[in-house]
Amino acid sequence: MKLDDTQAIEAYINTPKTLDFYKKAFEKYTITGIEQFAWQWSWWAIFGGVFYLLYRKLYIEALAYVILFATVGMIPFLGLVFWVSSGGILPYFVYKRYKKTRYEVEKHLTGTEVKLSALRSAGGVNTWAIWLAVALHIISWIGFISMVLMVSAEGRM
Repeated sequence: MKLDDTQAIEAYINTPKTLDFYKKAFEKYTITGIEQFAWQWSWWAIFGGVFYLLYRKLYIEALAYVILFATVGMIPFLGLVFWVSSGGILPYFVYKRYKKTRYEVEKHLTGTEVKLSALRSAGGVNTWAIWLAVALHIISWIGFISMVLMVSAEGRM
């Protein structure tokens, strides 16, 4: 038996606060009846970047994002374009992983509750990604402030 779309999305996303966002995004990606990319803006995606992907358990995509950003970031204007465009593109990767996961779950498992449980397990979020982002930003700011204080102390000598 095939899962109901709403139930499947709710199980995979597994965060009630963002559920409406993802339901609308997923509808946008299939509005013509054919799966296709559509721009879906997410502030969390633009400012979270790799942490957004880690939060949504997209590890391979996160690694690719880091590699691409490190490469493209060396080119002055292109790095900014890549960063800003990630706010509209990254939610699509969540959709693609959802579709792949749902297909595998429906193909290999039986029983609605078993399928929904598998979607919850494969989807959902990693809260540690938020803590990692906060910790790395704090460390970055401490390093930046330390550098500024060192340079200003050297200037006074």
